[in-house]
Amino acid sequence: MASPLRNPLSGLVWAAMAVIYLPLLPASGMLLAPAFSPGNWATLFADPQLPQALAATLVSTLIATLGSLFIALTLLALLWPGEGWQRLSTRLPWLLAVPHVAFSTSALLLFAEGGQFYRICTVCSPQLDRYGIGLGLTLAVKESAFVLWAIYAALPEKRLAQQKIVLHTFGYGRMQALNWLVLPAIAPALGAVMLAVLAWSLSVVDAAIVLGPGNPPTLAVLAWQWLAQGDAQQQTKGTLLCLVLLLLLAALAAVGYGFWTAWRRAQRDPSGVRRASHTALPARTLGGLLPLCGVLCALVLLMLARRDDIGPVSDSLSLGLLSSLTALAILMLWLEWGPQRAAVWVWLPLALPALPLVSGQYAVALWLGIDGQYAAVLWSHMLWVLPWMLLVLQPAWRRLDPRLILTARTLGWRQAKIFWLVKCPLMIRPALLAFATGFSVSMAQYMPTLWLGAGRFTTLTTEAVALSSGGSIPILASRALCLLLLTSSVFALAALLSRLVGRHRQGLR
Repeated sequence: MASPLRNPLSGLVWAAMAVIYLPLLPASGMLLAPAFSPGNWATLFADPQLPQALAATLVSTLIATLGSLFIALTLLALLWPGEGWQRLSTRLPWLLAVPHVAFSTSALLLFAEGGQFYRICTVCSPQLDRYGIGLGLTLAVKESAFVLWAIYAALPEKRLAQQKIVLHTFGYGRMQALNWLVLPAIAPALGAVMLAVLAWSLSVVDAAIVLGPGNPPTLAVLAWQWLAQGDAQQQTKGTLLCLVLLLLLAALAAVGYGFWTAWRRAQRDPSGVRRASHTALPARTLGGLLPLCGVLCALVLLMLARRDDIGPVSDSLSLGLLSSLTALAILMLWLEWGPQRAAVWVWLPLALPALPLVSGQYAVALWLGIDGQYAAVLWSHMLWVLPWMLLVLQPAWRRLDPRLILTARTLGWRQAKIFWLVKCPLMIRPALLAFATGFSVSMAQYMPTLWLGAGRFTTLTTEAVALSSGGSIPILASRALCLLLLTSSVFALAALLSRLVGRHRQGLR
């Protein structure tokens, strides 16, 4: 790797990454500052909302995390390998393109009291959910697509498929193949993915506001409400609650790791009981269940939305396009001139609750005097857009054929020429998918937009969340539908351009 002092591009990309990740420092300081005062903790624990909020947070988080893992592993065991698995993997990006707010809004309009199902059958829809069960189930379905997508990227499919055939010839079933072959192979990647799902489910604010519970809300929403108030004591309570979320994340992650190690030790030797499964599976039906949820979401919003009101598209579109384009440029330079392996801090926005990070961003914006400006909102989105896009780009970058680079070097090409003329053309298709992913992540940002924009910038996400607590249903549906259509259009455009590139460039298909 070239030294930043000898290569201007390397120094530039390190500076850009430092600016984007700068809020990590004040976030840690803000959390630790009030933590050493026993009186602050006593005030927090004396709040009567805390026990119920803690219960709702734990219930919704466990349902979301364990439910998404259960759905993903069930579909993996039943469909892999085969046409059903391939069909599902090609459809997953379309469910990933559905923003959480749009998906949560459709669930609200379907299952909440007074929703479409409630009108048909009053006993089919639960009453007011105090423990976040509906929130957990909705997040479980949505996050299972992300878990499956990560499994698909990490699965050494050809080698394991051959080994699974050998197991089946000895009479072992699908679950034994999952336990003995698949899970050990994908354990490191799956552990990181589930940590990200756990952190997201624990600290989600926008979907929790849309789906409830309302009074008291989850811990994340409660902390958000306290931090947004002008009272110093309430802000201190909100900061301590952010620290509580981090402690909960560490505790739940430790418990999950303990269960995983205990389960691995309890696994029988492959010479144990054979449980063959010869049941014929409706692969086409099973492979289409998750994408069907995305279709159902779109149909509900189409049915209820106002056609003449599309909402604040300009700010949403500009923030999504600029943040994803900027992140794409930074990441391509980072992959070439940055470290060979991404440092741990690059992935922290995916593995930490969002509230402390947004608090750190707000502190930096106040210090620089840029709060309430468009540049501050754009900068705030980058902290989440960049690691999500890197998650897509990095595996493709590592799969580049080293023989091509070696051939270019033997011809006397320098690093910059190899990057622009060899690596960048080979990365067009992954870059398009990463761009669409970054756009979707930016469109979904609620807390950074509202807080660092000081309420001056209205996006489809902020309006949808605001309307979910008592606004017009047709306008709410139109905002969520427009949010869904924008992200889906970008994914469709990326897929179309990717197909065109693969058609005219041999070896990129």
